[in-house]
Amino acid sequence: MNNQKKEELQCLLWMANVQGFYPDKSAVELEAGYQRWKDHRQRFALMNRDFPFENILHQSPNVELASLPGSIVFTFHYGPYRLLPRSLVAAGYRLTIVVSASVLDRERTRYALDLAAMGLPADRLECLEASNAMVIRKILQAISKSRLILVFLDANESAGNNGSNREHGRLRVSFGASYFYWRSNLLKLAHRIGLPVYAIHLSPKLHHTGPTWQVGDPLTVLTPADKNNPMALLNAFTKLQEYFHAMMQQDWTAWENWGLMHHYKGFDQRAGIDARCQGSYMVPFSFADKGYLFDLSRKLFYEIIANKDNIS
Repeated sequence: MNNQKKEELQCLLWMANVQGFYPDKSAVELEAGYQRWKDHRQRFALMNRDFPFENILHQSPNVELASLPGSIVFTFHYGPYRLLPRSLVAAGYRLTIVVSASVLDRERTRYALDLAAMGLPADRLECLEASNAMVIRKILQAISKSRLILVFLDANESAGNNGSNREHGRLRVSFGASYFYWRSNLLKLAHRIGLPVYAIHLSPKLHHTGPTWQVGDPLTVLTPADKNNPMALLNAFTKLQEYFHAMMQQDWTAWENWGLMHHYKGFDQRAGIDARCQGSYMVPFSFADKGYLFDLSRKLFYEIIANKDNIS
């Protein structure tokens, strides 16, 4: 597939995702939003590449206002989020990031180079693979050593992940005209054993030279005192949702996951059989090693899911 075709498919997928949550946005708004989202990604990539080590070591980010060591901190793929771990390390925290295997392979070497360039010891930042069977034990060990545990809450709403057998361990997040899911295991663990939980993200700040991105004030999600409060977990989830919504109101095009979230559902969830028989053209294609059908008339994506239980 050539680059132009990939760009067209990415644009279609992005617009389908966004329109699923913002159905009232016009085609003009969607096109403008997509261009702004692309501009953000290019600018954030440059910020990541040209990371100002000498400047950030002299900054005093707002995270100093909270006692974050020995806690779990949730954040989002928002703004130039790859700068957040470096900002926390530069602020003096010993950081443990929980990431997927693919991110671990991609980022671990980069983080090591960053620490060396900042003149900091290698143990100031470590990565744990989220799917590792020992990850919970390693997280608890890191917390016992007063490390900050950073976790990116990621939207994950594909047809293959919405089955009732997979909803355990997920939180359904209402957003716009639809919803997506966050993994909830760490939040439930923190509540059960009385760990402090916060949420932070980089926020755009306007200066005379233009917008810059800084670590915003942390939100207290859970405290050790919430351990015996049966309502604390529900309240914590509500706080996280409100925090996410407020973040998106700042600039909804600064959220990277619009191009990755895949806002689609199975045919049985999108429409009944009668609607499917009204006639349309379905275009098959593959993207990121997955198969999809694109409904040209309704501008919706459907993921092709194989039912492994019926495969002999």
